[in-house]
Amino acid sequence: MKKLFLVLAAIFAVVVTPTLSAATPEGSDKSAVLKVTNDNFDTLAAKHKLLIVDFWAQWCPPCRALTPVIEELATEYVGKVAIGKCNVDENKELTRKFEVSSIPAVFFIKNGKIVDTHLGYCEKAVLKEKIEKFRK
Repeated sequence: MKKLFLVLAAIFAVVVTPTLSAATPEGSDKSAVLKVTNDNFDTLAAKHKLLIVDFWAQWCPPCRALTPVIEELATEYVGKVAIGKCNVDENKELTRKFEVSSIPAVFFIKNGKIVDTHLGYCEKAVLKEKIEKFRK
């Protein structure tokens, strides 16, 4: 039984752990995704005409599935639209402020005001369409 546990632990360390860490928005220093926090939200909202915030958690499979979509969009729109992620477990004040009760929850904030939201996982095209709508 002890050997089985060691084998399973080794498999988890080699296969699962890299996958989980790759799904975090802070996983890469080269990422165009902003880290949105209780402390910097007001500054980011004031600085950027359009700010998209994905409220997420590491333990949430749909959130982890949405992370690559958010990262791709952030890279495509770098310098045009600010796109960030807010970890609900680390930023409870901001999570309460936005009344986030289901994740992933993507908020579209234009000129400091919420103009749209999207709950749950979605394809890149859905978010891209909303970004284009609110960029104008």
